[in-house]
Amino acid sequence: MMEKYELRRIDDDTVEYYLNNVKVFEHYKDSNGYEWWKEYDENGNEIHYKNSDGTEKWYEYDENGNDIHYKNSKGDGHESWSEYDENNNLIYYKNSDGYEWGKNNTKNKEPEYKEPFTF
Repeated sequence: MMEKYELRRIDDDTVEYYLNNVKVFEHYKDSNGYEWWKEYDENGNEIHYKNSDGTEKWYEYDENGNDIHYKNSKGDGHESWSEYDENNNLIYYKNSDGYEWGKNNTKNKEPEYKEPFTF
């Protein structure tokens, strides 16, 4: 059996698509022909974006909804990676431009912040 989407018009240009009351897709098109599309995961996080100019963006999340990976198609294909501790605090970040940030935390020692982070 094919699943049925519920459509909700947000305004004259935007429509959201829901499956089992969860937004899974969104589409925008203005009167000049510019369009974008967004896809969402089962937790409501945006996982893919595409527009009529050719830009695409991809997002990944951990089980707590923290963004852990981002990539886009423009220019050199910028990417970033993030890591979080058990309290959802950002503990490490790196991007494709060469920037890294993180903290080393060993037992019984105050966290040591370094910027940029080096191995």
